[in-house]
Amino acid sequence: MLEKKLHIDRQSLLELEIISENERTVSIFDLLNETKTTGGKDKLRKIFLNPFCDIEKIKEQQELTRFLAEVERPWKFPLNDKLMDHIEYYYFLNIDPVVSKNKLVNLIEGTRYLILYHSYVKTFREGAKHLILYFQQLNSFVNLHDNGKMPNRLKEILTEIKQYLSLPFAKELIEANPKKGASFTQLFYLDKSFRDTFKEEMSLLINLTYELDVFIAMAKASKKFQFAFPEFTESENSHLEIKGLWHPFVKGPKKNDANFGKDNFFMFLTGPNMAGKTTFLKACGLAVYLAHLGFGVPAESMSLSVFDSIFSSINTSDNLRKGYSYFYSEVLRVKEAASLLKSHKHSFIIFDELFRGTNVKDALDGSLLVINGLIKWPSSVFILSSHLLELSKEISSTKGFQFAYFESDIIDNKPIFSYKLNEGVSNERLGLLILENEGISELLEPEES
Repeated sequence: MLEKKLHIDRQSLLELEIISENERTVSIFDLLNETKTTGGKDKLRKIFLNPFCDIEKIKEQQELTRFLAEVERPWKFPLNDKLMDHIEYYYFLNIDPVVSKNKLVNLIEGTRYLILYHSYVKTFREGAKHLILYFQQLNSFVNLHDNGKMPNRLKEILTEIKQYLSLPFAKELIEANPKKGASFTQLFYLDKSFRDTFKEEMSLLINLTYELDVFIAMAKASKKFQFAFPEFTESENSHLEIKGLWHPFVKGPKKNDANFGKDNFFMFLTGPNMAGKTTFLKACGLAVYLAHLGFGVPAESMSLSVFDSIFSSINTSDNLRKGYSYFYSEVLRVKEAASLLKSHKHSFIIFDELFRGTNVKDALDGSLLVINGLIKWPSSVFILSSHLLELSKEISSTKGFQFAYFESDIIDNKPIFSYKLNEGVSNERLGLLILENEGISELLEPEES
């Protein structure tokens, strides 16, 4: 049976900065990645891009992450990237191991290898040296933590690792002297066991190692950034209540609250440019996303029902290759949201202004058409920011809406922002003041000849 996954498209992932299009731009994944190995990082990325929408799976993942984040003595992942790279390199060596499992026959065969393939023997010695370190460090880690109460999945991981560590060749590695390494006879027996006889088991062991790296990293990141672990509720109507929400990219952030339910599932958000609307939208989307990963969230507390999709339209642009104008790209994005609602009953949808690519009259009429359509889906949650204050008058008496704004003040002819969310509608317009403060008018004056 396929696991149910939260639906989110690539544009929303980019707009919420969960991933980035290039290595120069730091993403939320980059910020929260505390893994110690390349394999762990790859596994974390896979988890990061496949959040659950099954409440039991979310709770299982969250329980494990929360346990590791709140345990009195922090769990430290025992292995480093360099050692695991050596282990993987050795595992995938394109050199045939010896044929026999018998140590005496291996001695004879090994002697032949030494004469004919001297470099192979050197490679096997290096492989055995790294295997000894790997198995001994992993064994010490399991023995240190294999006691007391812990989440079932974590207990399963440790139990499975112990089973692989109890294999006869694994015991030899654990008991070996790291300075001396493996004997000549052992060398080929260990190589045969690791790369052939127990090849499948060793692949599973390496995968479990990376899984440990991931969960410890998720817990470390949640603790490092002081994230709170949300509570999930089962509800027919979508529910979202956040206290002390902030965005992890903002230094010294102002925290805000938000509450969505059956009677106020649509937030109409206003306020001047630079007041904090877009950051708030992204913080909301990010918190909902991280919650479905079993991660902590950037808030003091949060409770929510399970959503089956997240959708945003924040940075829509034209598409010159397809011949789409900016306005038509906006229309297509709205169309995608409408199609999504048909198949995903519990969606979390964000719009940062509608129809900026057309005239004010069409933008107003088009926005009203879309809003009146979205309000018919009370099992979802919507946040729409807008500068079209006339819209608020049109929808003020419609059930399901809530109105919020980010305030600003003008001191010494300069805009000052509190970044605090308030109830109501803002009619402040600071665009002209900002243009004047930047001296645009003077810059446009021609120089006297």
